[in-house]
Amino acid sequence: MDCSETVCQEAGKLPPLLQDNVCANDPGLAKQDHSHSPSPPFFSGTQLKSVVPLNRKVGGSSRIQVSVILPVYNAESWLDECLKSVLDQDFQGSIELSVFNDASKDNSINIIKKWKILLEEAGIRVVLGENYSSQPRGVGFAKNCAIDQSSGEYLCFLDSDDVMMPQRIRLQWEAIIKYPRSIIGCQIKREPAEATERYTRWINNLTHDQLLTQTVGTKVK
Repeated sequence: MDCSETVCQEAGKLPPLLQDNVCANDPGLAKQDHSHSPSPPFFSGTQLKSVVPLNRKVGGSSRIQVSVILPVYNAESWLDECLKSVLDQDFQGSIELSVFNDASKDNSINIIKKWKILLEEAGIRVVLGENYSSQPRGVGFAKNCAIDQSSGEYLCFLDSDDVMMPQRIRLQWEAIIKYPRSIIGCQIKREPAEATERYTRWINNLTHDQLLTQTVGTKVK
């Protein structure tokens, strides 16, 4: 499980914006182009409430500022923690959660529907799409479907087995406003800490020049 921790670096020369049919794999924030350890079961005796005051802008008919893009496949073990981290964001602008369930065979969809109630009570719009076939189409397909159904000005990518720090969206929003033609990323913490130690060390120590040359997406045909 990854816990994202935003580090706003100089971003004026970061890679170009996402193109059509490209799904990002990094924990970051990008402008949307509108021209085209297991958690316990949900409500298992735990009081699930946001730690953030409920004074963020409610979506309604106004423009959504940030869409959180969440692909899901058989993620029941992690979804409670993942979705609670969306609820606990301290960003006070308008947030939308765009979830695409890619033919999960576990209890993922019921967990999502229960969290949908909590999130919308907190002013976070939830859009839910599904692949109803018997076979999943893959994470790239699910991410791009979540992007297609989203309406936010900016996209924030989240994996179903990851947890966001409460300040992630706020800090990345502040950075993208300062550097509007950039993709904003962040460092991560791995739980357990010893898992994929080399990858964690690599991703958290990329230089500015490496940021210009590393692949940030996978094109899906």
